[in-house]
Amino acid sequence: MIIAIIPAKGGSKRLPNKNMQLIHGRPMIYYSLKTAKECNLIKNVYVSTDSEEIEAYAFAQGVEVIRRGSELAGEAPVSEVYLHALKVLNDPSITYVIGIQPDHPDRKVRLEEAINYTIEKGYDEVITVDGKGFVNGSLKIMKAEAMLNNRLGTVGTITDNCTNIHTLDDLKQSENNLAAKEIDL
Repeated sequence: MIIAIIPAKGGSKRLPNKNMQLIHGRPMIYYSLKTAKECNLIKNVYVSTDSEEIEAYAFAQGVEVIRRGSELAGEAPVSEVYLHALKVLNDPSITYVIGIQPDHPDRKVRLEEAINYTIEKGYDEVITVDGKGFVNGSLKIMKAEAMLNNRLGTVGTITDNCTNIHTLDDLKQSENNLAAKEIDL
């Protein structure tokens, strides 16, 4: 079984309440939820959060929530957030965890293609990089067994030239990119 986890913390140092900032009238997290829900390969979608506001929004969107403590808030490594969620779920039928960052709403990678690529290549993990090869974190696809055994050995990359939102200017750029894609806003 393949699941999606959207890590959406409440705080942000550079852009307050970042994951709930509006883009075309919808919270930024909406676009990651939409991406996950539209992927036929994903069985369940979860939001990992420390925020009551984000939790309420996720529930309103029909998504389950995994609450995380203060030790996984702030600047905690996102890999720890994914591992925490997998351990909380404690379901041996989970084969892959798809991490979908909410602060990359204008992602260009097709999720089904990225998952199939990961499985076909036999990678333990696939991460997204920008056009220059720098990790951008838009997506992270991980084998559950490798995560639980702390053995993410074979790692691949997929290019996704999306906006990683840290500032209001980034937010505006992402909003313009989404409008140009003419998706269901």
